[in-house]
Amino acid sequence: MPRQNQEQNAARLSYPELWNGLLFLVAGAGLLAAALLGHRQPALTRLFFELGALALVMAAGFLPAFLTARARARGAMPRRTLARRGGRASPPLVEKLRAVVDRLWLSLVNIDWIGDWLAVAASFVLGLVALLALRRAWPGVVLPGLLFDELTAGILIAAAFPLLVLERRYAGLGERAPEAPMLERLCRLPLLGLVGFSLAAGLRWLGLPYSGWIEHAVIIVTGLVAIELVLRSLVYLFVPLAPLETRRSHADSFIAGLIRPRIPDLTALNASVRKQFGIDLARSWALGFIRRALVPLVLGMALLAWLLTGVTALGLNERAVYEAFGQPQAVLHSGLHLHWPWPFGILRPVEYGMVREIPVQFTGDDAAPLTSAAVNSDIEGEAAPGIDRLWDSSHGGEGGYLVASTAEGRQSFEAVDIDLSIVWRIGLSDNAAEQAVYGIAEPGALIRSSASQMLARYFARSTIGEILGQNRERFIRDFQRQLQARMTSLDTGIDIMAIVVEGIHPPPKAAIAYQGVQAAAIESVVKVSTAGAESAREMKMAGLVANSTMNDATAAAEERVDAAKRDFTLFDGDRQAYQAGGAAFLFERRLDRLHKGLLDKPLIIVDHRIERAQGPTVNLISPRAGAGGSGLTPRDD
Repeated sequence: MPRQNQEQNAARLSYPELWNGLLFLVAGAGLLAAALLGHRQPALTRLFFELGALALVMAAGFLPAFLTARARARGAMPRRTLARRGGRASPPLVEKLRAVVDRLWLSLVNIDWIGDWLAVAASFVLGLVALLALRRAWPGVVLPGLLFDELTAGILIAAAFPLLVLERRYAGLGERAPEAPMLERLCRLPLLGLVGFSLAAGLRWLGLPYSGWIEHAVIIVTGLVAIELVLRSLVYLFVPLAPLETRRSHADSFIAGLIRPRIPDLTALNASVRKQFGIDLARSWALGFIRRALVPLVLGMALLAWLLTGVTALGLNERAVYEAFGQPQAVLHSGLHLHWPWPFGILRPVEYGMVREIPVQFTGDDAAPLTSAAVNSDIEGEAAPGIDRLWDSSHGGEGGYLVASTAEGRQSFEAVDIDLSIVWRIGLSDNAAEQAVYGIAEPGALIRSSASQMLARYFARSTIGEILGQNRERFIRDFQRQLQARMTSLDTGIDIMAIVVEGIHPPPKAAIAYQGVQAAAIESVVKVSTAGAESAREMKMAGLVANSTMNDATAAAEERVDAAKRDFTLFDGDRQAYQAGGAAFLFERRLDRLHKGLLDKPLIIVDHRIERAQGPTVNLISPRAGAGGSGLTPRDD
């Protein structure tokens, strides 16, 4: 009879668990889809990931509980057998293969896939997806937004009430339903998550710190529960399955059971272990020894942790001022140091060599800081407010000062904006480190206020013409020297490294005129540079022409000298040949000259020794084209 009542309770509770599981599954999937595809607001995207992970963890507990309860109410499935009709006997090898195939087929068809493994698969997959969602939500940075945080805190608190009713419902069932205690423990997780996220949003709305810590703590607890569900699903694959009539859902969480306003009851834990595994922890000598040694062990670990506060390791770029019993003792640099533990010895860290830059600007609502969106603006479009350097437009965040001027013969004031940044660091000496620790609380605020006062005095005793026409390097040098002297007189330990002046913007009325003056100055510089370039070009061209002419003259002179030397050598050779040969040389030279002169020339040779009868006839008719001949033809007679 009790078993029948238990099965009826399981069957009665299975459908509510199904609807709850499907509701959490749809809610988690919708939140994750909205975070991945829909909204691009970082705060809303992170909240969707966190709430989606909580919903998936709840679905990973409710759906296996439904499947297990339905399988238990249904009972064991009838085993299927394989019956073969008699026939002709097969060879022995074929019979063995057929027997092996039959055993494999029977082992597969007799597996209760829905009752045994579907719950494990659902818990495993949903737990992994929840872990991935928490991984996406962890590094997100949430900026404060008054309206968003106010609405978030209210909506989350309102959403916690239905979960509280669900948790109380399963807590009221108790042992009457097998899965009720584990679902009651699992319902505490979304309650903790909604309350934690609501508290974090409320702290951001009030401008209080620690909101990020609370969100990270809730994410860690949710991740531990999801990891526990995944591990339970993996272990379920390697343990023998309990009988179906006594089987309980594996999707339980010990970590979720620790979420309670009181200390966990170890007696109940002992009873649960004795009931589940048959082990009595109260009679275990090991646990008794641990219970007796727990207090001394905890005290010893606390003492060791306290003593370790007297050991400090400083890096190469770190230093700290060491205080012992409220008095500064020394400045500790990089290395391992032993000192009095806290609170007798305290180390106050000081920056060592870190250079910072602070702008002297107004931080009102009209300030336009330089953001990544401004840097990534279209190069062909209008300049973003953070990088606009035109004089005829206002620049948010710059310091504005009144400057004396004269307009139409009357004295008046003009507004001048200056974009100035100060590069500073804490001094490298030990004295500067102590001064920085005990002399100032906010170095940046002190430097900004001192620089603003100095700029106000400087602009008060200068006119607009002096400011716009001054020497920028001399102004930066004098301003840095005066600011450093002020920091030194206040014993701040601050070194002013540099003064960076992006620009001093004149009043809007004077901007156009001063731009014309600067344009004329720039044009004059450009013209001077252009004339210098033209002069250099002409000088280079003249030098090139002169060099070419001188080279040509030198080459011609060398050629004439060489020709004269050649003629002299030939003449001297002819003279020596004449002295040696005399008339023979002259005759030979005459024949040579005739040979060269008459070469390729048509000749008529007349010799007085030729008889009249044998004399040739001079043919004065020009020969035909292509016909050869010397112009002499013999007589026909």
